[in-house]
Amino acid sequence: MTTTTQQAAQRQDVHWEDALRVDASGLPCPQPLLAMRRALKQLAPGELLHLIATDPASQRDIRSFCDLSGVPLARVETDGEAFHFWLQQI
Repeated sequence: MTTTTQQAAQRQDVHWEDALRVDASGLPCPQPLLAMRRALKQLAPGELLHLIATDPASQRDIRSFCDLSGVPLARVETDGEAFHFWLQQI
């Protein structure tokens, strides 16, 4: 897995593997974004969501959502054709 961008520094006290995982692999736009929004509603403030998507448009969509909504995009990685996004509920 390679890191393509990070908007927040990775800290050792963050348990990335404990994030609520939503696998939207194979879903076309806008379904990964919609799945991510539904999952965020289940989280308490401060909890992490790990979204996996394969639709290239998700890169733009998730970043735009975070910019407009203020939801922190804590980490982004690319693994082959999959994009991994970690968002933190506010």
